[in-house]
Amino acid sequence: MTSIIKVDTIQTAAGGTPTASSLGISGTGKIGQVTSTNFTLDVNITSTSLIEINSSCRLSLTPSSASSTFIFQFQFPYFVASANTGFFLNIYRDIGGGGYSNISGELTRYAGYQSSTGNYDIACLMYKDSPSTTSAVTYSPYVKVSSNTVNFGNNGKYYATLMEVLA
Repeated sequence: MTSIIKVDTIQTAAGGTPTASSLGISGTGKIGQVTSTNFTLDVNITSTSLIEINSSCRLSLTPSSASSTFIFQFQFPYFVASANTGFFLNIYRDIGGGGYSNISGELTRYAGYQSSTGNYDIACLMYKDSPSTTSAVTYSPYVKVSSNTVNFGNNGKYYATLMEVLA
């Protein structure tokens, strides 16, 4: 036998609105929000200073709490046509439109400065961040090359996901 309970409002004993914690439901460590993107990327970069790969690579969420953390992850193919060419991959963050800043340092050196030409591979990175804000937070990959030209995307797919982890 099946039973159905229908109510218009649930209140605490004091007459207030119940929260997940007052009902004994913990939200800590659970994924609160997720946003993602994927598109065809094909960008040649020659800059030896850090620059954004492409503004389409950005992902944003507004945290539900200042104590939330974020996980930003992405991957894309790249092609290095010249010998002895590599690149550095970083993650930049913008909070509430205040401007981008490097939060990861120079995390990863790719392409390893190979002595051969025609290196094609996949770059991927995952980063955990605690921005301590309730303003919109935007993440984007930045790169710089050692020399010559690196093609980011090589007409392949850029995939990225941004998740809020509840505190």
